Amino acid sequence: MAEKKLSVGLAFLLGGLVGAAAALLLAPASGEEIRERLRERGEETKERLREKKEELRTKVEDLKKEAEEIKARLLTQAEGLKGKSLETLEEAKRVIEEAIEAGKEAMRREKERLAAKVKGEGASA
Repeated sequence: MAEKKLSVGLAFLLGGLVGAAAALLLAPASGEEIRERLRERGEETKERLREKKEELRTKVEDLKKEAEEIKARLLTQAEGLKGKSLETLEEAKRVIEEAIEAGKEAMRREKERLAAKVKGEGASA
């Protein structure tokens, strides 16, 4: 089993060396030219990464601003709902108080009516 892993590893290494040698032999440019191209590509890649980084930073800032605007709108709406809820509660309280007073007044009249009725029956007896 170990021999199999070793032979696979050697085959992989040998394949890599053959590929590298072939690339060097078949390369149409000199080593200096290849290094210069690699340097240029590296700089181009770094510049593209810087641009993407700046784009992302701008997008994140825009998203933060948008989130703050949404938050402010939601807070305003919540305050409005809170105010309306308080108004509704005050109105309900007022209606209940009026109903209680009306009930008290109805009880007072009924009490007077019953008292008068009892007095009228007591005087007739």
